[in-house]
Parts: sequence; C-alpha cells; structure tokens
Amino acid sequence: MSETSARPVIAVDAMGGDHGPETVVPGALANLTTDSPYAIAFYGRKDAVAAVLAEHTATDLPVTVVPCTQDIAMGESPASAIRNRPDSPIVKAMTDQKAGKVQAVISAGSTGAMVAASLIVLGRLPGVDRPAIATVIPTARQDILLLDAGANVQCKPEHLVSFARMGVVFAREMFGRPAPTVGQLNIGGEPGKGNELTTAAYALLAESGLDFHGNVEGNEFMLGPCDVVVADGFTGNNTLKLVEGFARFLAELAGRDDLSDAERAGFRPVLGFLQRKFSYEVAGGAMLLGVDGVSIISHGRSSEAAIANAVRVAWEQIHAELPARIAAAHS
Repeated sequence: MSETSARPVIAVDAMGGDHGPETVVPGALANLTTDSPYAIAFYGRKDAVAAVLAEHTATDLPVTVVPCTQDIAMGESPASAIRNRPDSPIVKAMTDQKAGKVQAVISAGSTGAMVAASLIVLGRLPGVDRPAIATVIPTARQDILLLDAGANVQCKPEHLVSFARMGVVFAREMFGRPAPTVGQLNIGGEPGKGNELTTAAYALLAESGLDFHGNVEGNEFMLGPCDVVVADGFTGNNTLKLVEGFARFLAELAGRDDLSDAERAGFRPVLGFLQRKFSYEVAGGAMLLGVDGVSIISHGRSSEAAIANAVRVAWEQIHAELPARIAAAHS
C-alpha cells in the first residue's frame, strides 16, 4: 500500500452492508490503480480488512486502513450510535472528513447512521436548512434526479425550493445539462392541485428563477419530463420504492411458467434495459446533498459492482467540487 496524502481520499466503511469486507474491499479496489486521481482509506476491523487485502494485489495501490473497534448495528438508534460509538467506521470517517483528512465517505451500513453522522459531524452547508437524499432515476427519455428520497418526512415549501436548487446544481455539474428543468411531484398538473405543501411550493418554485416545468404526476414521472423532480421525503421515498418494486415485478413476471416463448422474448429488451440502467448496482448509492462534504449511502446488499460505482460517484462529486457549488447556489 502506497502513500495516499498527495491525492483526495475516499473513505470506505469496510464493515458496512450485508457482506462486509469480503465484498466491500474488492469492490472499492476494482477500478483503483497506482495512477488513480484518488486514494482509498478502508475504515473497519484491521485484521478483517487486512485479510481481504492480502488476497488482492494491493501492495502498490494508494490504499490505507484506518482501524476501528466499534460497529453500528442496522437497527440501532442513529442518534445514540453517533454519541456512543465514536470509533465506528461511519462516525470515525465522518470525523476525518470534517478534519479534512478524507474528502468523501461511502457506507453500505445503517442509512440512519449515515444521515445522522453527516448532519451532526459534517453539518449543513451555508444556506441549506434541510439536506436531502438524492437518487438518480433512469426514465424513458433521460436520467432524472429525485429528491428528497427519504431524509425529511415533513417539509416546508421553502425546503422544496432548496431541494430544487441543489438538484439543478447536480444536474448541471453531473449530468452535463446547462439549463436543467425542475418539476414538483404532485397529484395533478394544475397549480392549485395537491395539499398545502405542494400548492405553496408551486408558487415559490414558479417565482424562484429556476426553469420550473410545473407539477409532475405519477403517470408521467417515468417518461422523464424534466431533469429534477422534488418532493417531501415521505412522497419521494415511496415513489422510489414503487419504481424499484415495479422493476422487480417485471423481472418476476418475465419468469412465469405460463408465458409463451414469444411472450418471454418480448420481455428481453426491457429486462436488458433494467439490468443496464435500473439497478442500485449501477447507481452505487444515494447521495445526501446539502451537507458540508460528500456522503454516499449504498444499499445494504451492495455487491462489488455497486461499491465500485459508489467510489466512482464519490470521486465525480469531489472532482466537480459539488458541495461548494451547492453552497454557492444558496448564497
């Protein structure tokens, strides 16, 4: 393992997820070379991480191991874990990011602990009242960004405007779209449809100076009508899980025994698209936007490919200086 101090460091929770170091470590190493523009720091039980590293050719790679003696259980109270487990990978890595020792943190462990540590340790960016979980959704026309996908169950109208501003920065910097459009997920297209939150947010979004598409109904969401779609965390999380569930439904449907060969063949292009695009493995993880750093929350059952893509996403955000650009949009 070579010296890592000359390049940005991505902290990876080696113990997180269903599979632990045996999957996380090789996933994070998948695209790492001696010339990579970033380094990897594995946080976790030293012996467990070293045992997996010994099975891979990592001697000359920009990799370090940061020993941690505590773990956060998936069902543990996030706030309690942050207070009582300072030597856990998530808390220790976030603390090191706050100190500037690492520039991003990735974990497939407790989502609640990642959100709590990001908020408590890193803190919010100036001008951001509520950070949001953002996730990329492939649609019929283009990838779109959905936020909030679960960090804020109850929101105020101005929070949705803040989500929109963060989403626009993301779409511009990460999707490469010079003039991103914004939509609000709602039950109707008209400005007066919805509840008090959505009707008030509609008015604020229309006056925000952003390119506001208007309301996006559920039946047009997967057609990709705009670049960014905002919602409160309750609505956004249910939408995300419904879309993920429908993808699994199609896969299950294609395997039914009562389908003819022709019917089964008709599913192949759709299933191919889902495998290429609509998978947590491709996305790598959800992103907590609005905190003073880079926080990538990977799925608990993440495979090596998912972790490799999470590292890619983390590096792209570091390279684009995304937190600073989001802060600038709120100044």
